[in-house]
Amino acid sequence: MTYNSDNVKMKRPELYLNRLWCMGKKAIAWGCFVLVTVTVHATENNSAQDESQDKARALDESIRSVTSHVLTTETSEIVYSATAASLTVHDSQSRAVGKIFYVAYKQENLNGKERPLTFVFNGGPGAASAYLHLGALGPRRVVFNKGGSVAPPPARIADNPESWLAFTDLVFVDPIGTGYSRRVEQAGSNERDSDKRSPESGSSGQSHSRQRVWGVEEDSDILSRFIRNYLTEESRWLSPVYLVGESYGGFRVARLSRLLQSEFGIAPSGVTLISPVLDFGFLLGNDRSLWPWVSLLPSYAAAAAVHQKNGRLIDYQTDDPRTSLADVERFAMTGYLSGLAGGVNRPDWIERAGNFAGLGQDILLRNRGRVRSGRFVKALLADKRRLLSLYDASITLIDPRPDIQSDVGRDFYLDQLNVPLISAMNHYIRENLNFKVAVPYLLLNKQVSRSWNWRSGIHGQQGFAEAVSDLKQAMSMNPDMQVMIMHGVFDLVTPYFASAIMINQMALDTQLVGNVRLRVYHGGHMPYLHKRSLGAMFKDAQQFYRQAL
Repeated sequence: MTYNSDNVKMKRPELYLNRLWCMGKKAIAWGCFVLVTVTVHATENNSAQDESQDKARALDESIRSVTSHVLTTETSEIVYSATAASLTVHDSQSRAVGKIFYVAYKQENLNGKERPLTFVFNGGPGAASAYLHLGALGPRRVVFNKGGSVAPPPARIADNPESWLAFTDLVFVDPIGTGYSRRVEQAGSNERDSDKRSPESGSSGQSHSRQRVWGVEEDSDILSRFIRNYLTEESRWLSPVYLVGESYGGFRVARLSRLLQSEFGIAPSGVTLISPVLDFGFLLGNDRSLWPWVSLLPSYAAAAAVHQKNGRLIDYQTDDPRTSLADVERFAMTGYLSGLAGGVNRPDWIERAGNFAGLGQDILLRNRGRVRSGRFVKALLADKRRLLSLYDASITLIDPRPDIQSDVGRDFYLDQLNVPLISAMNHYIRENLNFKVAVPYLLLNKQVSRSWNWRSGIHGQQGFAEAVSDLKQAMSMNPDMQVMIMHGVFDLVTPYFASAIMINQMALDTQLVGNVRLRVYHGGHMPYLHKRSLGAMFKDAQQFYRQAL
């Protein structure tokens, strides 16, 4: 996400994060989370790609597939049904705005009205739900190597004994422009043109804004309407409702938790945010901002430790890597924070920051203690001509350009990850779920991120979009709502320490403080790709649902 020269329009947060500091432009927000990089790939993802053909082959809601399956775990057999279908969403004027594709899993022989129902979203914006679907939560999962790296092709799909289907029914939702979900254009209007208009004219209240589907407010409204429609169509209004979102999906879910209550009469019992961005200003800022650097230092130290560059080994005997990073966190909030604010006239804090991050003092001094993530991933293993992934700094990659100091391009690890997910999802939906349509399945759609209306999520004339206030308001309206935030310690896109700081800064009422929990795992932006963390996340989520109920 990027801001234009007027600091108004953000395009995609994720991998743009390093460009923000790397290029020194006014602002480049990474949409992450989602945070997905500048160049989102796959041939089929040239999403302007023959949109006219997509319209001619648009989803027909009569195409609905329901299949039966059995998932075998160590303790039981789960008999479940899988529904692959789409729902048409209408705006406040009862005009169709989009057809949203979803895959829903329901345990058979259980009381559906009492069983938890979880809606799952990925981020981007522009990412389909395949990451969480076939990576972590669904009953089937793409096989990755134990440490999170991608196995050689072709992709393999296996049963997932850590599927959250064990304790909740699941609905994986692909927002408009991702997966098989598509816009519905209004007669006599050109929505494509409206998406190209200025951010200001696309703000809430303008006549043509009703035609928009890609934007902060627009997205929240459409997905809230989808959830309401689904509860109605499936007679699930009495089910406890949960929300799960990853990356920008975490931002999305935080906003939905408020909007569902205030506008649609739906009070979530719990929300789970995986590697979320809660406040883009907190992570992006500018050259004089302090929090972005403070947030990154503990993850830098974790990466340096796993690559044996700072002499501090993370304790892998514990599921919580934060126990090994207490000194780094303490220094980040004291000596490092005050040093950034005071300048480099006191070199003592520079030396200590460099020791934690595994970097030489010269790098810290040249950059006033502010080492961009794109510089860090190049510098740490420069002697081996290797670079780290921003999404998971425990993963090493061949450096194609060791002659340059900063990585400002695409993240090869994300590219590697997308390959098996695209092929596995296309095979799984068609062959296992028996859902067959002519439109291509879009895992990452760069047109969505390019067209995203960030302005609608910014209150005031300047600033960044944020969802912290939405989450706090949702918790205040519904004091029983539980919140769990999950992070990977090696994530340099949405570092865990940012969420830790923001939780403290939310200034929650004493009645609500215990409703928020933060869990950190041995992994990256998608911590569940590490086999050990997949199991730990499953156990924490199972306990979370039990407590919330």
